[in-house]
Amino acid sequence: MCSCVQVRRHAGEQVYKQKVKHLLYEHQNNLTEMKAEGTVVMKLAQKEHRTQEGVLRKDMRALKVELKEQELANEVVVKNLRLKHTEEITKMRNDFERQVREIEAKYDKKMKMLRDELDLRRKTELHEVEERKNSQINTLMQRHEEAFTDIKNYYNDITLNNLALINSLKVLRVGWAGETHSACPRMWAAESWGSRPQLSTPTPPILFIGLFDNALLRSLIEIPK
Repeated sequence: MCSCVQVRRHAGEQVYKQKVKHLLYEHQNNLTEMKAEGTVVMKLAQKEHRTQEGVLRKDMRALKVELKEQELANEVVVKNLRLKHTEEITKMRNDFERQVREIEAKYDKKMKMLRDELDLRRKTELHEVEERKNSQINTLMQRHEEAFTDIKNYYNDITLNNLALINSLKVLRVGWAGETHSACPRMWAAESWGSRPQLSTPTPPILFIGLFDNALLRSLIEIPK
């Protein structure tokens, strides 16, 4: 009995060992296959990665080229915009300067016309003032001349009357010397003196010199500037 049990146990152990070997072999085959598959997959993945990396690098180069072209295009656009802006500013400046020149010419013309008008008005007023001044001066000189003539005649009349009075007194003196028997010589002299020719004093003429004071004379003589 014991030997049979040992035989079966030994046979079972052999079977078990065979199964274990078989499992180990299958496991080794599976590992080998998995390694081979992993290597293939890794190679395929590396190849795909290299392909994608190449594509990405190519896309990156294309993007860089496109970005450079875009930058160049933007620079050209900015340059054109600046040039256009400069041209517009120059045009606006020229238009503004032209308008300023036109306005200046317009107002210079108006100022010249106004100056000419004011100068003509001033000359006209000066001429009118000069005529009024000359007229008043002539009138004043004529009145002064008339006043001077009146004064001259006045004093000539006084002189003639005084000469006549002197001559009358001389005659009376001669009469006094010839009368030696008069009872009242003083009375006779007084009567004679009372009967002497009287001086007829003419009325003094009205002097026009006093009618015009110095300020008026200066306003008449001075010419406005």
